[in-house]
Amino acid sequence: MARIRIKRLESELFKLLSTVISFKLRDNNLTMVTVTGVKLTNDLSYLRVFFSHFDETKTEDVLKSLNKSSGFLKNEIAKAKFMRRIPDISFEYDKLEENARDLDKIFAKIQAEQKEDK
Repeated sequence: MARIRIKRLESELFKLLSTVISFKLRDNNLTMVTVTGVKLTNDLSYLRVFFSHFDETKTEDVLKSLNKSSGFLKNEIAKAKFMRRIPDISFEYDKLEENARDLDKIFAKIQAEQKEDK
């Protein structure tokens, strides 16, 4: 039963953080940041926010800007009033898109090798 509540809170936090990062933060490093997922611990004290950015070379700058704005994000969570205790926020770059591109390259290489063998 508790896991259902955590999933619901993760869904609400995902929507809230996506909106706040996209529309309320005025940092140039955060212009094309997408929240890809959130993970809340069982005791509701820590929140991991996964993000992606269109330019992988600026990942460190984006991470610094997100960490700098974590206080503002915690304030926005408190204003939403769906949690009594506001979790500590940490940010992680989501490497899913990079891994998918690498797999596509591998599959294309295998496919090209198979065509050459025929």
